[in-house]
Amino acid sequence: MAKQSLNKVFIEFEKNDAQNIHQKGIFEQLKHDLNQAELNDDFEIDFETGVIPDQKTISNDQFEATYQVPFLAHATMEPMNFTAWIHDGICEIWIGSQNPLGIKAAVADLLDIDMEHVQVYNQYLGGGFGRRSETDVDLQAVWIARETTHPIKLIWPREEDIQQDFYREANLSQFKAVLDSKGKPNVWINQFLFKHHPPEASTPPYLIPNQLIQHTESDLHVPWGNWRSVDHSMHGFFIESFIDELAHLQNEDPFKYRASLLTHQPRFLKVLNKAAEKASWHQLLPENWGRGIAIHQSFGTIVAEVVEVQIIESKMRVERVVCVADAGFAMHQDAFIAQMESGIIYGLTAALYGEITIKNGAVAQHNFHDHKMLRMDETPIIETYIINSHEKIGGAGEPSTPVIAPALVNALFNATGKRIRTLPIQNFDLTL
Repeated sequence: MAKQSLNKVFIEFEKNDAQNIHQKGIFEQLKHDLNQAELNDDFEIDFETGVIPDQKTISNDQFEATYQVPFLAHATMEPMNFTAWIHDGICEIWIGSQNPLGIKAAVADLLDIDMEHVQVYNQYLGGGFGRRSETDVDLQAVWIARETTHPIKLIWPREEDIQQDFYREANLSQFKAVLDSKGKPNVWINQFLFKHHPPEASTPPYLIPNQLIQHTESDLHVPWGNWRSVDHSMHGFFIESFIDELAHLQNEDPFKYRASLLTHQPRFLKVLNKAAEKASWHQLLPENWGRGIAIHQSFGTIVAEVVEVQIIESKMRVERVVCVADAGFAMHQDAFIAQMESGIIYGLTAALYGEITIKNGAVAQHNFHDHKMLRMDETPIIETYIINSHEKIGGAGEPSTPVIAPALVNALFNATGKRIRTLPIQNFDLTL
Protein backbone atom coordinates (compact mmCIF):
# COMPACT_ATOMS: atom_id res chain seq x y z
CA MET A 1 0.00 0.00 0.00
CA ALA A 2 2.78 2.44 0.93
CA LYS A 3 4.64 1.71 -2.32
CA GLN A 4 1.46 2.14 -4.37
CA SER A 5 0.76 5.46 -2.65
CA LEU A 6 4.31 6.67 -3.24
CA ASN A 7 4.06 5.82 -6.93
CA LYS A 8 1.09 8.22 -7.21
CA VAL A 9 3.03 11.15 -5.77
CA PHE A 10 4.46 13.53 -8.36
CA ILE A 11 7.84 14.81 -7.20
CA GLU A 12 9.60 17.64 -8.98
CA PHE A 13 13.29 17.68 -8.21
CA GLU A 14 15.63 20.64 -8.40
CA LYS A 15 18.11 20.50 -11.27
CA ASN A 16 21.86 20.90 -11.01
CA ASP A 17 24.97 20.44 -13.13
CA ALA A 18 25.10 16.72 -12.39
CA GLN A 19 22.26 16.07 -14.83
CA ASN A 20 24.71 16.77 -17.67
CA ILE A 21 27.10 14.01 -16.57
CA HIS A 22 27.23 10.79 -18.58
CA GLN A 23 29.31 7.62 -18.42
CA LYS A 24 31.51 8.51 -21.37
CA GLY A 25 32.32 11.89 -19.87
CA ILE A 26 33.26 10.32 -16.53
CA PHE A 27 35.86 8.06 -18.10
CA GLU A 28 37.17 10.94 -20.20
CA GLN A 29 37.58 12.90 -16.98
CA LEU A 30 39.38 10.01 -15.26
CA LYS A 31 41.75 9.63 -18.19
CA HIS A 32 42.39 13.37 -18.29
CA ASP A 33 43.08 13.62 -14.56
CA LEU A 34 45.42 10.61 -14.69
CA ASN A 35 47.31 12.09 -17.65
CA GLN A 36 47.53 15.51 -16.00
CA ALA A 37 48.92 14.01 -12.83
CA GLU A 38 51.57 12.21 -14.88
CA LEU A 39 52.37 15.34 -16.89
CA ASN A 40 52.73 17.48 -13.77
CA ASP A 41 54.24 14.75 -11.60
CA ASP A 42 51.37 15.32 -9.19
CA PHE A 43 50.86 11.89 -7.65
CA GLU A 44 50.69 10.62 -4.10
CA ILE A 45 53.21 7.81 -3.63
CA ASP A 46 51.87 4.49 -2.33
CA PHE A 47 55.10 2.54 -2.50
CA GLU A 48 58.60 3.19 -3.84
CA THR A 49 61.75 1.11 -3.83
CA GLY A 50 64.93 0.95 -5.89
CA VAL A 51 65.79 3.31 -8.72
CA ILE A 52 63.11 4.48 -11.14
CA PRO A 53 64.30 5.66 -14.59
CA ASP A 54 63.07 8.84 -16.22
CA GLN A 55 59.54 7.95 -17.33
CA LYS A 56 59.85 10.18 -20.38
CA THR A 57 62.54 7.85 -21.70
CA ILE A 58 61.06 4.84 -23.47
CA SER A 59 63.08 1.64 -23.37
CA ASN A 60 62.96 -1.04 -26.06
CA ASP A 61 62.25 -3.49 -23.24
CA GLN A 62 59.33 -1.44 -21.88
CA PHE A 63 55.77 -2.73 -21.95
CA GLU A 64 52.67 -0.70 -21.12
CA ALA A 65 49.01 -1.52 -20.48
CA THR A 66 45.96 0.26 -19.06
CA TYR A 67 43.01 -1.42 -17.35
CA GLN A 68 39.53 -0.11 -16.63
CA VAL A 69 36.78 -1.13 -14.19
CA PRO A 70 33.23 0.27 -13.90
CA PHE A 71 31.11 1.50 -11.02
CA LEU A 72 29.67 -1.43 -9.08
CA ALA A 73 26.57 -1.67 -6.91
CA HIS A 74 26.34 -4.04 -3.97
CA ALA A 75 23.03 -5.50 -5.20
CA THR A 76 22.37 -7.42 -2.01
CA MET A 77 19.66 -10.05 -2.39
CA GLU A 78 17.78 -8.48 0.53
CA PRO A 79 17.19 -4.74 -0.09
CA MET A 80 17.91 -2.20 2.61
CA ASN A 81 15.46 -2.32 5.51
CA PHE A 82 15.26 -0.80 8.98
CA THR A 83 12.81 -0.59 11.87
CA ALA A 84 12.83 2.30 14.34
CA TRP A 85 10.66 3.09 17.37
CA ILE A 86 11.06 6.33 19.29
CA HIS A 87 9.36 6.38 22.68
CA ASP A 88 9.95 7.35 26.31
CA GLY A 89 13.17 9.22 25.48
CA ILE A 90 14.82 6.29 23.72
CA CYS A 91 15.13 5.02 20.16
CA GLU A 92 14.96 1.29 19.55
CA ILE A 93 16.36 -0.03 16.29
CA TRP A 94 16.09 -3.41 14.55
CA ILE A 95 18.50 -3.93 11.67
CA GLY A 96 20.96 -6.33 10.08
CA SER A 97 24.08 -4.14 10.12
CA GLN A 98 27.82 -4.39 9.56
CA ASN A 99 28.27 -1.22 11.60
CA PRO A 100 25.96 -1.24 14.66
CA LEU A 101 28.09 1.14 16.71
CA GLY A 102 28.27 3.58 13.79
CA ILE A 103 24.49 3.46 13.44
CA LYS A 104 24.06 4.03 17.14
CA ALA A 105 26.28 7.11 17.00
CA ALA A 106 24.58 8.50 13.85
CA VAL A 107 21.07 8.09 15.29
CA ALA A 108 22.09 9.65 18.60
CA ASP A 109 23.53 12.61 16.74
CA LEU A 110 20.41 13.01 14.60
CA LEU A 111 18.06 12.90 17.60
CA ASP A 112 20.46 14.87 19.83
CA ILE A 113 20.37 12.22 22.55
CA ASP A 114 23.04 10.23 24.34
CA MET A 115 24.20 7.01 22.66
CA GLU A 116 23.07 5.02 25.70
CA HIS A 117 19.49 5.99 24.79
CA VAL A 118 19.81 4.28 21.39
CA GLN A 119 19.24 0.53 21.55
CA VAL A 120 20.34 -1.47 18.53
CA TYR A 121 19.07 -5.03 18.09
CA ASN A 122 21.33 -6.34 15.37
CA GLN A 123 19.79 -9.14 13.30
CA TYR A 124 21.70 -11.89 11.52
CA LEU A 125 20.06 -11.39 8.15
CA GLY A 126 20.57 -9.59 4.89
CA GLY A 127 23.59 -9.68 2.57
CA GLY A 128 26.09 -6.95 3.35
CA PHE A 129 29.19 -6.84 1.10
CA GLY A 130 29.94 -3.39 2.58
CA ARG A 131 26.54 -1.85 1.87
CA ARG A 132 25.26 -2.44 5.39
CA SER A 133 28.10 -0.42 6.87
CA GLU A 134 26.40 2.81 5.74
CA THR A 135 23.83 4.75 7.80
CA ASP A 136 21.73 6.47 5.11
CA VAL A 137 18.72 4.14 5.22
CA ASP A 138 18.79 4.05 8.99
CA LEU A 139 18.65 7.81 9.35
CA GLN A 140 15.85 8.01 6.78
CA ALA A 141 13.73 5.63 8.86
CA VAL A 142 14.49 7.54 12.07
CA TRP A 143 13.42 10.79 10.40
CA ILE A 144 10.04 9.20 9.66
CA ALA A 145 9.78 7.61 13.09
CA ARG A 146 10.10 11.03 14.74
CA GLU A 147 6.67 11.89 13.33
CA THR A 148 4.80 9.07 15.07
CA THR A 149 4.66 7.15 18.34
CA HIS A 150 4.51 3.81 16.54
CA PRO A 151 7.35 1.64 15.23
CA ILE A 152 8.25 2.42 11.61
CA LYS A 153 9.60 -0.22 9.26
CA LEU A 154 11.25 1.08 6.11
CA ILE A 155 11.98 -1.29 3.22
CA TRP A 156 13.63 0.01 0.07
CA PRO A 157 12.42 -1.48 -3.23
CA ARG A 158 15.06 -3.04 -5.43
CA GLU A 159 15.07 -0.02 -7.76
CA GLU A 160 15.85 2.33 -4.88
CA ASP A 161 18.54 -0.02 -3.64
CA ILE A 162 20.39 -0.12 -6.97
CA GLN A 163 19.96 3.55 -7.85
CA GLN A 164 20.78 5.03 -4.43
CA ASP A 165 23.72 2.86 -3.42
CA PHE A 166 27.23 3.82 -2.30
CA TYR A 167 29.27 2.44 -5.20
CA ARG A 168 32.67 0.93 -5.81
CA GLU A 169 34.07 3.64 -8.03
CA ALA A 170 35.03 3.39 -11.68
CA ASN A 171 38.77 3.45 -12.15
CA LEU A 172 41.73 3.35 -14.52
CA SER A 173 45.13 1.83 -13.77
CA GLN A 174 48.10 2.19 -16.08
CA PHE A 175 51.29 0.12 -15.89
CA LYS A 176 54.77 0.35 -17.29
CA ALA A 177 57.32 -2.42 -16.91
CA VAL A 178 60.93 -2.59 -18.06
CA LEU A 179 62.11 -6.16 -18.51
CA ASP A 180 65.59 -7.49 -17.81
CA SER A 181 67.59 -9.81 -20.07
CA LYS A 182 65.63 -12.82 -18.73
CA GLY A 183 62.27 -11.23 -19.48
CA LYS A 184 61.48 -10.50 -15.83
CA PRO A 185 60.25 -7.08 -14.67
CA ASN A 186 63.16 -4.98 -13.44
CA VAL A 187 61.08 -1.79 -13.20
CA TRP A 188 57.38 -1.67 -12.25
CA ILE A 189 55.47 1.61 -12.48
CA ASN A 190 51.76 1.74 -11.65
CA GLN A 191 49.54 4.83 -11.65
CA PHE A 192 45.84 4.83 -10.82
CA LEU A 193 43.02 6.90 -9.37
CA PHE A 194 41.57 6.91 -5.85
CA LYS A 195 42.99 5.47 -2.66
CA HIS A 196 40.82 3.97 0.06
CA HIS A 197 41.94 0.90 1.98
CA PRO A 198 43.75 -1.33 2.79
CA PRO A 199 46.89 0.65 1.92
CA GLU A 200 48.82 -2.38 0.66
CA ALA A 201 46.20 -3.38 -1.93
CA SER A 202 48.18 -1.98 -4.89
CA THR A 203 51.51 -3.61 -3.96
CA PRO A 204 52.44 -6.73 -5.98
CA PRO A 205 53.93 -9.72 -4.15
CA TYR A 206 56.55 -10.32 -6.83
CA LEU A 207 60.32 -9.91 -6.64
CA ILE A 208 60.75 -6.68 -8.61
CA PRO A 209 63.75 -4.56 -7.54
CA ASN A 210 62.51 -1.17 -8.73
CA GLN A 211 58.91 -0.17 -8.05
CA LEU A 212 56.92 3.05 -8.11
CA ILE A 213 53.23 2.87 -7.26
CA GLN A 214 51.25 6.09 -7.06
CA HIS A 215 47.76 7.50 -7.32
CA THR A 216 45.82 10.69 -7.87
CA GLU A 217 42.24 11.82 -7.29
CA SER A 218 39.33 12.89 -9.47
CA ASP A 219 36.18 14.70 -8.38
CA LEU A 220 33.13 12.49 -8.97
CA HIS A 221 29.56 13.09 -7.83
CA VAL A 222 28.85 9.37 -7.49
CA PRO A 223 28.92 8.38 -3.79
CA TRP A 224 31.64 5.89 -2.83
CA GLY A 225 31.16 2.96 -0.46
CA ASN A 226 33.03 -0.09 0.78
CA TRP A 227 32.52 -2.93 -1.72
CA ARG A 228 33.57 -6.49 -0.96
CA SER A 229 37.39 -6.51 -0.55
CA VAL A 230 37.45 -2.71 -1.14
CA ASP A 231 40.58 -1.61 -3.08
CA HIS A 232 41.70 -5.22 -3.50
CA SER A 233 38.68 -5.78 -5.77
CA MET A 234 40.36 -3.57 -8.37
CA HIS A 235 44.06 -4.12 -7.80
CA GLY A 236 43.77 -7.90 -7.88
CA PHE A 237 42.43 -7.54 -11.43
CA PHE A 238 44.97 -4.88 -12.42
CA ILE A 239 48.13 -6.55 -11.08
CA GLU A 240 47.34 -10.13 -12.04
CA SER A 241 46.24 -9.17 -15.54
CA PHE A 242 49.44 -7.23 -16.15
CA ILE A 243 51.77 -9.93 -14.81
CA ASP A 244 49.97 -12.43 -17.05
CA GLU A 245 50.58 -10.20 -20.04
CA LEU A 246 54.28 -10.00 -19.19
CA ALA A 247 54.45 -13.80 -19.08
CA HIS A 248 52.80 -14.18 -22.48
CA LEU A 249 54.99 -11.41 -23.87
CA GLN A 250 57.95 -13.67 -23.10
CA ASN A 251 56.15 -16.80 -24.35
CA GLU A 252 56.42 -18.23 -20.84
CA ASP A 253 53.94 -20.33 -18.92
CA PRO A 254 51.98 -17.88 -16.69
CA PHE A 255 52.16 -20.23 -13.70
CA LYS A 256 55.92 -20.78 -14.00
CA TYR A 257 56.50 -17.07 -14.65
CA ARG A 258 54.74 -16.16 -11.40
CA ALA A 259 56.55 -18.88 -9.51
CA SER A 260 59.93 -17.54 -10.69
CA LEU A 261 59.03 -14.17 -9.16
CA LEU A 262 57.85 -15.62 -5.83
CA THR A 263 61.00 -17.43 -4.69
CA HIS A 264 61.24 -14.98 -1.78
CA GLN A 265 57.60 -15.63 -0.77
CA PRO A 266 57.38 -19.29 0.34
CA ARG A 267 53.74 -18.99 1.50
CA PHE A 268 52.69 -17.52 -1.83
CA LEU A 269 54.67 -20.14 -3.70
CA LYS A 270 53.08 -22.99 -1.77
CA VAL A 271 49.57 -21.67 -2.47
CA LEU A 272 50.36 -21.11 -6.15
CA ASN A 273 51.90 -24.57 -6.58
CA LYS A 274 48.98 -26.30 -4.92
CA ALA A 275 46.47 -24.43 -7.09
CA ALA A 276 48.33 -25.53 -10.22
CA GLU A 277 48.55 -29.10 -8.94
CA LYS A 278 44.87 -29.42 -7.99
CA ALA A 279 43.80 -27.85 -11.29
CA SER A 280 46.04 -30.21 -13.31
CA TRP A 281 47.60 -27.11 -14.82
CA HIS A 282 49.72 -28.92 -17.42
CA GLN A 283 46.94 -31.24 -18.59
CA LEU A 284 45.70 -30.46 -22.09
CA LEU A 285 42.19 -29.04 -22.42
CA PRO A 286 39.65 -29.75 -25.16
CA GLU A 287 39.45 -27.44 -28.16
CA ASN A 288 37.93 -24.00 -27.45
CA TRP A 289 38.72 -24.30 -23.75
CA GLY A 290 41.08 -22.07 -21.77
CA ARG A 291 42.74 -22.03 -18.37
CA GLY A 292 43.94 -19.01 -16.38
CA ILE A 293 45.62 -18.45 -13.04
CA ALA A 294 45.94 -15.58 -10.54
CA ILE A 295 47.11 -15.06 -6.96
CA HIS A 296 46.54 -12.22 -4.50
CA GLN A 297 46.73 -11.57 -0.78
CA SER A 298 44.09 -9.55 1.02
CA PHE A 299 43.18 -9.19 4.67
CA GLY A 300 46.01 -11.53 5.64
CA THR A 301 44.86 -14.43 3.44
CA ILE A 302 46.65 -15.62 0.31
CA VAL A 303 44.37 -17.01 -2.39
CA ALA A 304 45.24 -18.55 -5.75
CA GLU A 305 42.59 -19.50 -8.26
CA VAL A 306 42.62 -21.39 -11.54
CA VAL A 307 39.66 -20.91 -13.88
CA GLU A 308 38.64 -23.09 -16.79
CA VAL A 309 36.34 -21.70 -19.47
CA GLN A 310 34.72 -23.06 -22.61
CA ILE A 311 33.82 -20.94 -25.64
CA ILE A 312 30.70 -22.07 -27.48
CA GLU A 313 30.22 -19.95 -30.61
CA SER A 314 30.34 -16.39 -29.21
CA LYS A 315 29.40 -17.32 -25.65
CA MET A 316 31.59 -18.28 -22.74
CA ARG A 317 30.83 -20.73 -19.98
CA VAL A 318 32.90 -20.82 -16.79
CA GLU A 319 33.28 -24.54 -16.16
CA ARG A 320 35.53 -24.86 -13.12
CA VAL A 321 37.25 -22.80 -10.45
CA VAL A 322 40.00 -24.27 -8.26
CA CYS A 323 40.68 -22.16 -5.18
CA VAL A 324 43.58 -22.62 -2.73
CA ALA A 325 43.70 -20.40 0.34
CA ASP A 326 46.11 -19.90 3.23
CA ALA A 327 44.48 -17.89 6.02
CA GLY A 328 46.98 -19.01 8.64
CA PHE A 329 44.47 -21.38 10.17
CA ALA A 330 40.87 -22.06 9.14
CA MET A 331 39.15 -22.82 12.43
CA HIS A 332 35.81 -23.81 10.89
CA GLN A 333 36.62 -25.38 7.55
CA ASP A 334 33.05 -25.67 6.25
CA ALA A 335 32.36 -22.00 6.99
CA PHE A 336 35.69 -20.99 5.43
CA ILE A 337 34.96 -22.94 2.25
CA ALA A 338 31.48 -21.38 2.07
CA GLN A 339 33.05 -17.91 2.26
CA MET A 340 35.53 -18.76 -0.49
CA GLU A 341 32.67 -19.94 -2.70
CA SER A 342 30.61 -16.87 -1.88
CA GLY A 343 33.44 -14.48 -2.70
CA ILE A 344 34.12 -16.27 -5.98
CA ILE A 345 30.49 -16.12 -7.08
CA TYR A 346 30.22 -12.46 -6.07
CA GLY A 347 33.41 -11.53 -7.95
CA LEU A 348 32.44 -13.69 -10.92
CA THR A 349 29.12 -11.87 -11.20
CA ALA A 350 30.95 -8.52 -11.22
CA ALA A 351 33.53 -9.66 -13.77
CA LEU A 352 30.91 -11.03 -16.15
CA TYR A 353 28.04 -8.59 -15.76
CA GLY A 354 28.68 -5.94 -13.10
CA GLU A 355 28.36 -2.39 -14.40
CA ILE A 356 26.58 0.68 -13.12
CA THR A 357 26.31 3.32 -15.82
CA ILE A 358 25.54 7.00 -15.36
CA LYS A 359 23.02 8.76 -17.62
CA ASN A 360 21.90 12.35 -17.03
CA GLY A 361 23.79 12.24 -13.73
CA ALA A 362 21.81 9.28 -12.39
CA VAL A 363 22.14 5.51 -12.33
CA ALA A 364 20.62 3.96 -15.46
CA GLN A 365 20.03 0.46 -14.03
CA HIS A 366 16.86 -0.39 -12.11
CA ASN A 367 16.53 -4.04 -11.20
CA PHE A 368 17.85 -7.49 -12.04
CA HIS A 369 16.44 -7.29 -15.56
CA ASP A 370 19.11 -4.72 -16.47
CA HIS A 371 21.62 -5.40 -13.69
CA LYS A 372 22.28 -9.08 -14.21
CA MET A 373 23.32 -11.53 -11.50
CA LEU A 374 25.01 -14.90 -11.93
CA ARG A 375 22.37 -17.64 -12.06
CA MET A 376 22.61 -21.11 -10.57
CA ASP A 377 22.83 -22.76 -13.98
CA GLU A 378 25.81 -20.53 -14.86
CA THR A 379 27.71 -21.25 -11.65
CA PRO A 380 30.85 -23.34 -12.20
CA ILE A 381 32.15 -26.25 -10.18
CA ILE A 382 34.13 -24.69 -7.32
CA GLU A 383 36.82 -26.70 -5.54
CA THR A 384 38.42 -25.18 -2.45
CA TYR A 385 41.59 -26.42 -0.76
CA ILE A 386 42.84 -25.06 2.54
CA ILE A 387 46.46 -24.66 3.65
CA ASN A 388 46.89 -24.20 7.40
CA SER A 389 50.32 -22.58 7.59
CA HIS A 390 49.78 -21.54 11.24
CA GLU A 391 50.89 -18.03 10.37
CA LYS A 392 48.92 -15.00 11.58
CA ILE A 393 45.21 -15.64 11.03
CA GLY A 394 43.64 -13.80 8.09
CA GLY A 395 40.13 -13.18 6.83
CA ALA A 396 37.65 -15.35 4.96
CA GLY A 397 34.78 -13.15 3.78
CA GLU A 398 36.67 -11.12 1.16
CA PRO A 399 39.99 -12.67 -0.02
CA SER A 400 38.60 -14.92 -2.78
CA THR A 401 36.83 -12.03 -4.55
CA PRO A 402 39.85 -10.10 -5.97
CA VAL A 403 41.36 -13.20 -7.62
CA ILE A 404 38.48 -14.43 -9.75
CA ALA A 405 38.33 -11.60 -12.33
CA PRO A 406 42.01 -11.79 -13.37
CA ALA A 407 41.99 -15.61 -13.39
CA LEU A 408 38.91 -15.43 -15.63
CA VAL A 409 40.28 -12.93 -18.17
CA ASN A 410 43.57 -14.85 -18.21
CA ALA A 411 41.62 -18.02 -19.04
CA LEU A 412 39.76 -16.16 -21.77
CA PHE A 413 43.05 -15.08 -23.31
CA ASN A 414 44.24 -18.68 -23.21
CA ALA A 415 41.06 -19.79 -25.01
CA THR A 416 40.64 -16.98 -27.54
CA GLY A 417 43.87 -14.98 -27.77
CA LYS A 418 41.82 -11.89 -26.88
CA ARG A 419 43.11 -9.79 -23.97
CA ILE A 420 40.31 -8.11 -22.02
CA ARG A 421 41.48 -5.06 -20.09
CA THR A 422 38.08 -3.52 -19.42
CA LEU A 423 35.32 -5.05 -17.33
CA PRO A 424 32.64 -6.36 -17.54
CA ILE A 425 33.23 -9.19 -19.98
CA GLN A 426 29.65 -9.16 -21.30
CA ASN A 427 30.54 -6.08 -23.37
CA PHE A 428 32.97 -8.05 -25.56
CA ASP A 429 32.53 -10.29 -28.57
CA LEU A 430 34.18 -13.63 -27.76
CA THR A 431 33.68 -15.20 -31.17
CA LEU A 432 36.68 -17.35 -32.04
